[in-house]
Amino acid sequence: MNHHPNIDRRLAAKAIAVSAVAPILGCNWVSSDISISPQSKVRHDPQSVKEDRAIKSSQPDGLQLQITNAVRQAAEQLRASKSELFGFALCTDDDVRTLYHVACTRDWVREKEVGYPEIGYVYVEWMDSANDKPFDEISKQFKDLADASNGDNALWAKARDQRFDLLVNALRKCREEGVFAADTLLCAGSTDPSTHLEMLGMNCVDAVNTPEVADRFARALGYEKYR
Repeated sequence: MNHHPNIDRRLAAKAIAVSAVAPILGCNWVSSDISISPQSKVRHDPQSVKEDRAIKSSQPDGLQLQITNAVRQAAEQLRASKSELFGFALCTDDDVRTLYHVACTRDWVREKEVGYPEIGYVYVEWMDSANDKPFDEISKQFKDLADASNGDNALWAKARDQRFDLLVNALRKCREEGVFAADTLLCAGSTDPSTHLEMLGMNCVDAVNTPEVADRFARALGYEKYR
């Protein structure tokens, strides 16, 4: 297991993320591909459905499987360290045009939480990772997709949320396959989140974790308002 090389990408986000921290974390996970974007929950008109299909058809073939496989591979490499994982996170930006992963072990959390009780839920602080190359390849595709959807603000926002959904579905699939222990925190989120990405991040945690784990996450980051 290696210390993550992208620390400076997260340092600017750290102060913001830590300032949002309050007390400790809650959720239902689902058994089919999900969409947690707000637009998908409130718009079902024919034009919206047509837009959804157009955005999905623009995604490269196999992108969902590629992300899921990258998560599986990282989990396998992290397990090889023989340290039990406390948490695993897929990290992106507010535009969902980049992707990397981080993790933390139970031993590390036990050591750090004495002086920082919320450390296990503040993923921008986590220091461990596996090989990031598969995620770098996905980042290149995310960047191309983000650039291609520029122009119409509404369509761009919907395309961004659908890219985020790919992350959630990858974590859900790995959860269902038993890649991670049932009590390992899984999450996806921006390293410097806007209100919208905070909401998507909380929705993700609720979707792929047990209610107990998700409750602790929500309390630790003060995200109860998004539930």
